[in-house]
Amino acid sequence: MRVIDGLGISVPNGWDLTTLSAVTSKIGSGATPRGGAAGYVHEGPALIRSQNVHDNRFKDEGLVFLSDKAAEALKGVAVLEGDVLINITGDSILRTCVVPKRVLPARVNQHVAIIRSNGQIDPGFLQKWLSQPLMKDFMLGHSSGGTRKAITKGHLQSFPVPLPPIEEQRGIARTFGALEERIASNQRIVGIALRILDALASRASTELPAVPLGSLVTVVRDSVDPTRLGTAVVDHFSLPAFDEGARPDIVSATSIMSNKLRVTQRTILISRLNPRFNRTWWAVPRTDIPALSSTEFAPLTAPSAELLAGVWLAVRDEFFQGELARRVTGTSGSHQRVRPDDLLSIEVPDVSKLTKEVRERALGLLELAEQKRNEVASLERLRDMLLPDVLSGWVKVPQADEVVA
Repeated sequence: MRVIDGLGISVPNGWDLTTLSAVTSKIGSGATPRGGAAGYVHEGPALIRSQNVHDNRFKDEGLVFLSDKAAEALKGVAVLEGDVLINITGDSILRTCVVPKRVLPARVNQHVAIIRSNGQIDPGFLQKWLSQPLMKDFMLGHSSGGTRKAITKGHLQSFPVPLPPIEEQRGIARTFGALEERIASNQRIVGIALRILDALASRASTELPAVPLGSLVTVVRDSVDPTRLGTAVVDHFSLPAFDEGARPDIVSATSIMSNKLRVTQRTILISRLNPRFNRTWWAVPRTDIPALSSTEFAPLTAPSAELLAGVWLAVRDEFFQGELARRVTGTSGSHQRVRPDDLLSIEVPDVSKLTKEVRERALGLLELAEQKRNEVASLERLRDMLLPDVLSGWVKVPQADEVVA
């Protein structure tokens, strides 16, 4: 076993140790096309930006496109199949994924770097190496830029990389690739369920009379000091997790330093903070641990799960979203809030008049989405638990020709 300097990670004898510069044919970031956003078109080569690059997955939301002329001007940063993409600036720094073939042809902007294998390293193996927490901490230690973190090409070239035999690399990549595909499959099911729900919401908004939201739901106001829960582990529905579309944080209650709202039943969480960016979050507390939400949420409950599912449709309505933005208080643009009572006064479609069949359908779709999100969370925990041991050679995976995807 040999230890990688600065990382404290041991790798087996028989694995080489090298640097990114030795196993890549290209490391480089892109540029903003001339004219900026004004030059984007409806179809053409894609321009990949930092919001598209997430750890272990590529996010299509926000993907923009260039004219052939603009793409030609950026031909030096053309993305090829198998390229590893890494964010090199800002809050999303070091998020990394392998570019999916479906988005090609593509270019990258100045916040994203292309890391292209020269054939000595499998792209999937390399991406997993760069995404593991210990490696991220190591790379962040080399960042510069004061208040805005940044990683340079020189930094990237110098970073250490273990190099197992190529068939072992491919086996590792295929093993984790199978996990990622299962995660992606569940995420696609969630997306389909939400699209159907939005179609139901659109129909409800045109066919039903309007009533104040407060006639359908109540707002949870049960505040609790988490430190009084002792050493309990809790589900914490936090604003950062909400903004990322992630699952609640599983944390020790003693680590939460401010009062929270107790969530004890199926609940719709609506962010009162900066509601122009608002989304809704269907929360189903687990039975084994307490659930708490940020006081910046308005947690909505209803007499029945079916009615609450109908309310989910109502608060997805564009009119409701617009009214939230119009009812903010406060002078700071980044910390404007809607008071709970003002939120409850907004008129929404009277979903109590939906047929039982429609409400049950909405509930079923929400529960399916929740189930698939939980499966995603379990698979991600499994991946993150296995990753350090597999990438250090402690746990062996099948060779590439033995892996069944």
